[in-house]
Amino acid sequence: MSHSLISDVFCDSYSALIGFVARRTGNRQTAQDLVHDAWLRLAERGPSADESHQGVTRAYLYAVADNLAIDHLRRAGRTAERFDASGNIDMPAAAAVRDIADGHLHREALAAVDAALAALPERCRTIFLADRLEGTAHAVLARQHGVSVKTIEREVRHALDAVEAALLRWRGDTAVQRRGRRRALSTLLGVGGLGLTGSAAWQAWRQFVPEWQMALATRRGQQLEKDLPDGSHIALDAQGRAEIRYYAARRAVALRAGSAFFSVAADAARPFIVEALGARITVVGTRFEVAVGDAGDLRVAVEQGHVRVQPPGEAQIDLHAGDALRWSADAGAQRVPASGEVAPWRSGWLDFRHVPLQQAVQRLARYSPVALRVAPDAADLTVFGRVRIAEAGAWLRLLPRSLPVTVREEGASAGRTLYIARR
Repeated sequence: MSHSLISDVFCDSYSALIGFVARRTGNRQTAQDLVHDAWLRLAERGPSADESHQGVTRAYLYAVADNLAIDHLRRAGRTAERFDASGNIDMPAAAAVRDIADGHLHREALAAVDAALAALPERCRTIFLADRLEGTAHAVLARQHGVSVKTIEREVRHALDAVEAALLRWRGDTAVQRRGRRRALSTLLGVGGLGLTGSAAWQAWRQFVPEWQMALATRRGQQLEKDLPDGSHIALDAQGRAEIRYYAARRAVALRAGSAFFSVAADAARPFIVEALGARITVVGTRFEVAVGDAGDLRVAVEQGHVRVQPPGEAQIDLHAGDALRWSADAGAQRVPASGEVAPWRSGWLDFRHVPLQQAVQRLARYSPVALRVAPDAADLTVFGRVRIAEAGAWLRLLPRSLPVTVREEGASAGRTLYIARR
C-alpha cells in the first residue's frame, strides 16, 4: 500500500468519512479531529501486501475512524461523572444523560422527522441530507445535480418546511401557512401599514428576522457541545443558558448564564456577536470564552484571534490571543492576562488564582448535587489552585488543611448542604 494510494483514498473519502464519524459522535469538529487522527495512523502503518487496492484501504480507514469514535465516546462517558462517588459529595453517573421520558419523546420526534424525509422526492432528500449532515457547499451540490444554486436553496427550504410541519403535527400545533416572504415579513415585524419599500423591508429582514435559531441550556453537572450551521462550535458549561440566532447580516448569541467557549468560523460578511450582561463581544473568526459570574460579573478570555469587547457604557477594548478582560458594575472593565488554559472546564478542570472562597464555591456549585454554602466570615478567604472537577468533593473536604475553615454537612439526604465556616 503506497503513500500515494493512501492519499488518494483519504482525499476521495474525506467528506463522507467526516459525516460518518459525526453521526457517531454528534460533533462535527470532533469528527474532523478523529478523521485526521485516523489518517495519521493509516499513513504511519506503512505498506501491507494484502492491501493493494482502494476498496481494502478505504475499509481499513473507516474501521480505524470508527474505533477512534468509540474510544472518544467512552472517554466522554467517563468524564461526564463530575464528582467521585465516595464521601459526602457524589454525582450519579447518569447526571448528564436525558431521563427515560425525554428519550422517548425525542425518539417520537425523530420518527416524525424520518417519515417527513422519507416522503420527500429523492433529489430533494439527497440535497437536504448532504447540506445538513455533510455540510456540502451549495455550489458543489449544484454542480453535482446539474442545477442552479437557487434550485439547491429552494430544495433545502422545501425540506426544512416539511420537517417543520412534521414537528408541528407531532406537537399537536397547526402548521403556519406560508404566503410569501413579503407578507410573512410584515407580520413578523408588525410594519404592514407603514408602506415600507422593498429595499427597506429587505434590510429589516436581514437585521431582525432570524434565518435559524436555537436555545441551549445545561443542568447542574452537565456540559454540552454543539456544532452551528456555519461551521462554528459552542461548548456550554454546567448551568449555562444561551440563545443563538443567525441573521442574513450577523450571527448573534445571547449568553444568559454560565460559561461558553466559542470556536467561530470566519465570515467577514456576517460578524459573530455575543451579548452578555449588557456587554457586546464582536468577532469574525476566533476562539474565546465568555463567562457570566454568579455575582453579576463578566469575563472574556481569548485563546486565538481577535475579539472586540464593548462593556456597558465604556469604550471598546480590543483583545488578542492571551488577553482577558473582567467587568463588573462596581469596578468597570479591567484588562488582565489570560493566565493558563482558556476555559479549562472543557477538559474537566477549574483554575482558581487568588479568588475569594465564596466565588470558588459558587463555581463548584454548578456541578454539585448538594447545596454549597460559605459563611460570611469565610467568604473573602483567598483560594489558589487547580481543581479537577471529578475530584471536587475531595478538594472541598480537604479545605481545612489549607484554610482556617471547618467543613460540615447539614440536613437530610434530599436536602443536604455542605457548610463552610471560618475556624
